[in-house]
Amino acid sequence: AGVHVCIVDTGIDLQHPDLAHVELAGWIDFVNDRSEPYDDQGHGTAMAGILVAKNLLRGIAPNVDLHIAKAIEKTGSGTDTDIAAAVDWCTDSGVDIISLSLGGGQGFDFILIETDELEAAVNRAIDQGIFVVAAAGNDGGSDDDGDVASPGSVDDVICVGAIDTDGSIWSNSSVGSNGWQLFPPKVARDDPDMKPELVAPGEKLAILNAQIDGTDVLYAWGSGTSGATVWVSGAIAHLLEHRPDLAHNGSSGGSRETVEDVKGWIQNSVVPKDGQVEHDEYYGYGRLKVDALIATAG
Repeated sequence: AGVHVCIVDTGIDLQHPDLAHVELAGWIDFVNDRSEPYDDQGHGTAMAGILVAKNLLRGIAPNVDLHIAKAIEKTGSGTDTDIAAAVDWCTDSGVDIISLSLGGGQGFDFILIETDELEAAVNRAIDQGIFVVAAAGNDGGSDDDGDVASPGSVDDVICVGAIDTDGSIWSNSSVGSNGWQLFPPKVARDDPDMKPELVAPGEKLAILNAQIDGTDVLYAWGSGTSGATVWVSGAIAHLLEHRPDLAHNGSSGGSRETVEDVKGWIQNSVVPKDGQVEHDEYYGYGRLKVDALIATAG
C-alpha cells in the first residue's frame, strides 16, 4: 500500500473480473491516443494480473497504486520513441517503480530497438531514485545474442532472468555479458550491476487472459522473463511499503545512490544456486527471496 508502480506494456483490460476492482492511478496511450484503458494484445493484462489481480488469481502486491502506459501495439511491437516517452511519463507521474516486461513474453516477440533514447529515459528515472525493473529477455537458447535485452543492460536497472518451477534456470532466459570488449566498446560490469541481477519465477505462471475478440477464456499459462520481472517489481513494492523512506520522495530516496543501495541488498539477500560462489551470467546473483530482502533493508 502507498507504493506507485507504472507498467509500460500493451495496456490493461479492466473488464477482466480479476481486475474489476482496479482504479488506475494513471493511464496514457502512446499508440492510439485513446482516453479509456484497453488492451488489444493481451500481454499487459497478463503482467498487471501478476501484480494486482484479486479473485481466482491472487496478485503479489494488489494494493499498489497502478499506472499503465500503453506503448506496445496490437502486433506486439513497439518503437523506441514510444517506449522512451512512456518511461518519461511514468517518471513525471511521480511513481516509485517502473516495470518493463519488454524482453519477450508468453508467445509474443516484442521488438525493442536498442537506442540511446530509451536508455536516456531510463537513466532520467533512476537519477530521481525511481526503481526500474526490466526483463533480461527470452533468447537464452541457441539464438542468444550474447547479452540481456535493453534497457535491462543499463547499469542501475534491475535486470531479471527467469527460473523453472524447480528453481533451475529457464531454458530461454537470456545470458548477461559482463566482461569488457573492444568492439563494440563496452566496459566491464561490476557489482551490484552485473547482468542479470537476479532470477524469479518465470515458468508456467498463471496469468490473466485479456478479453479480446469475444474470447471467454479468463486464464492461461505463460512462461518468460516478462513474468519474472513483475515478481521483482512486486517485491520492491513490498520493500517500499516496509521502508517508505526509500521511495523517490522519501527521506532516504530521490537519488541514484538509493537505487544502488537496494541493488546491493538484492545481491546480499538472494539465494544462489547450488554450488554458486559468484555471479552467474544466467542465474545472476541468485533467486529472489522477498522476506530476506526486507530483512536486509532493516
